[in-house]
Amino acid sequence: MSGLIDFINRNFIEGIINDTSYNHFDMVTYVIILFVGVFAILKLLNKLRIEVDEEFVIATIPYIFMGSVFRVIEDADLLKPPVKYFFITPLIYFVIFAICFGILLLTRYLEKRKKIRNHIHAYATAGVVLSLAGIAIIVYHTLPHWNLDILIYSLVPAIILTEIIKRVSPAIDMTYLRSRMYSFAVFSFVLDSLTTYIGTDLMGYTNKHPFSSFFASVFGTGIVMIPLSLILVMLVILLLEKDSKNDKNEDEKYMLTLTLIVLGFSMGARNLLAMVFGV
Repeated sequence: MSGLIDFINRNFIEGIINDTSYNHFDMVTYVIILFVGVFAILKLLNKLRIEVDEEFVIATIPYIFMGSVFRVIEDADLLKPPVKYFFITPLIYFVIFAICFGILLLTRYLEKRKKIRNHIHAYATAGVVLSLAGIAIIVYHTLPHWNLDILIYSLVPAIILTEIIKRVSPAIDMTYLRSRMYSFAVFSFVLDSLTTYIGTDLMGYTNKHPFSSFFASVFGTGIVMIPLSLILVMLVILLLEKDSKNDKNEDEKYMLTLTLIVLGFSMGARNLLAMVFGV
């Protein structure tokens, strides 16, 4: 029993308390928790008769960004123990879900009471407001010597690459990549890999993710993650589309695409914000 407790402390608890790099044990465990959680949430949404479609996915993106903002607030040491531990993986996933799901239920209730016209629009707006509030906190507590040029170096190439993928998608028989949902998934992975390259290769940041660190060490540069990420996200989207053709209920496809966006955009946005504000 003491050996098991020591294993858990060494591979999970210490990583949260010290906010250190992920290891293979906690990384795989967190991914499993994420996907189990996704399917559990999908069951819950179906039971509550909340429609899961592209509009729902797009409306949830502000909450993913909000999670990244809160994570950077923790990175900036603006939170103290034990509160800060709730904004480190994996606990931050539960915190963001609680906020996100709570607002979704509230806006749906207000729509039924005819207090608002469209609950999904109100849901998205609340996420944007919370994200902006978090940004305001970071701005207030950081020095005004921000690296705003990072926005150009990161966002412009990511947008250009995403647009290129959209334009060539008919030629590779993947026209569906032009949808808002899939386009943002592609953008998310490009942004994550691009900001990781800029941060680790050019600005001296440490990559906490073992898998991307492995490929960067093999090829001698993190820039290799950009094409690898593109291939990965497009392959997953291809499999999702093929699977959905045989399934009349597309809820699962939308939730898995949302999961893709969570995995890519949460890390990409965090990297971007941390570099911009010098955290």
